[in-house]
Amino acid sequence: MSQNNLLKLLIVDDEYLVRNLLRHCLDWNEIGYEVVGEASNAHEALELVESLRPDVIFTDIYMPFMDGLEFGKIVFEKYPHIKIVVLTGHEEFEYAKKSVKIGISDFLLKPINDDEIRKTALNLKSKIEKERNQQEEYNKLQKQLEEALPCLKEQFLNQLLLSNIDKEEARVQAEYYKINLNSNYYIVSVIEASPADEERSSVNEEGRLLLNLKAHNLVTRYFRDDPDVYVFRDAFQNIVILNCEKDLDFSDCLEALRSLIINSLKCNVSIGQGKAYPIIGKISKSYKEALYALRYKIIAGKNQVISYDEINLSASKQVQFQNDNFDTLAFYLKAGLYNKVEEYIVSTFNEYTGQETLNIQTYRAIASYIVSVILNVILEIDINISDIFSNTGQPFEQIFKSDTLPEIRDYLVSIAKKTVDTIQNTQTKKVSQIIEQIKEYIKQNQSDPDITLSSTAKKFYMNMSYLSRIFKQETGYTFVEYLTKTRMEKAVKLLKETDLRAYQVAEKVGIQNPHYFGICFKKWTGMSINDFRKSLNKK
Repeated sequence: MSQNNLLKLLIVDDEYLVRNLLRHCLDWNEIGYEVVGEASNAHEALELVESLRPDVIFTDIYMPFMDGLEFGKIVFEKYPHIKIVVLTGHEEFEYAKKSVKIGISDFLLKPINDDEIRKTALNLKSKIEKERNQQEEYNKLQKQLEEALPCLKEQFLNQLLLSNIDKEEARVQAEYYKINLNSNYYIVSVIEASPADEERSSVNEEGRLLLNLKAHNLVTRYFRDDPDVYVFRDAFQNIVILNCEKDLDFSDCLEALRSLIINSLKCNVSIGQGKAYPIIGKISKSYKEALYALRYKIIAGKNQVISYDEINLSASKQVQFQNDNFDTLAFYLKAGLYNKVEEYIVSTFNEYTGQETLNIQTYRAIASYIVSVILNVILEIDINISDIFSNTGQPFEQIFKSDTLPEIRDYLVSIAKKTVDTIQNTQTKKVSQIIEQIKEYIKQNQSDPDITLSSTAKKFYMNMSYLSRIFKQETGYTFVEYLTKTRMEKAVKLLKETDLRAYQVAEKVGIQNPHYFGICFKKWTGMSINDFRKSLNKK
């Protein structure tokens, strides 16, 4: 064992002979120890503990000035990891045992037995090594936690945005992450940075991510002296600002940030600002308002700070853009439920028809959101946008050309119908293509006895139930029926063209049991293999 890895042993006894005996009773190095010092009393030993920091101490129980138990108690208060073994006589043993609660690791009876000392030393060594390994593991985990802390803090802040955390739990976590939630003022803003118009077509996804990162760094640096302002990213990679500092002129800060980002990064930037609320539970509401305000950039234009309070909508009946509603519309589109899509569009506009406080801009905003959902679905399914918006190629242009609600509504219904029809055609083609590939796969691998619906689904990265359903739908056969059909057609061909025996034909078509092959063949052709061969000979 390396000298650096040896455990440090301190011997404490008022008798020189005992100390000398302990020092020489074992080859300490051989069992992983190094005797680093001796002391004749507890006071001297305490000084050595400070300077030598031993791992193990062997001490007599009776010594002048201070006994071994009192000495051990003092050591444990400062160095609880040090292991102490007390040497005691028979008459002192019961007294010593009563003091186990102070942390003594073991007791050895005098006269000293070399084997007992060796056994005790090795046990302590094993215990120390285990504790050190545990401490090492703990330190690693601690380091990992420290490295993950920024990410965990961001996750917590996102929980606040989504309002899915208990208020008391939020306060406990906030204290851990050093976030001040003892304010009575909470307001959220969302920033979206995008490439300048002239660069948009040439910027790839990496470029967009880098732009977002640069903008995030600018916003973080801007608020670095404001401890109660938190900058992070939401699930959509937008830059979010949670401000808990009431005295901060937040609107002015956002305007300054808008100019800073535009001038520094030469890009477009839109900022949505929610309303301020006095309680934690409303942070999520302020965030939704900020998102809503940000989406209003379609109407307000680029490079604007858009406050939810300033959006020109009726206070008594505001248009609510809820994600779950849009998820419903997207589902109807993907499922090909045109009637449901039409009903959704018509009912959305009917809800607000006749309200004098709503103007054409409001209807255009609603229509723009619906077009955005349609576009997202088109892109997700990998449909060419020009297939839907064939006239101009500009999805939003017709909305802003229309001056009446019926015109806008009819436009949305028409592109929704095109989208549903195109999706259904695309999906039908994709299903047909994949089924053709699977049929070819079965044809090429019909001799493999292990081919199954499950293995084929895995091969083509599909859900087994879904494959079973579409296979029957496209071919008119279940997967097993089609596999059997393919094998029997091959068997018929082999029986006609070769002199192979029945069991050999069975092997060629992937059926290992000749008896089962015979059953399948008769069920499929209406005659046994022998009868089939006889019929061939008659021709």
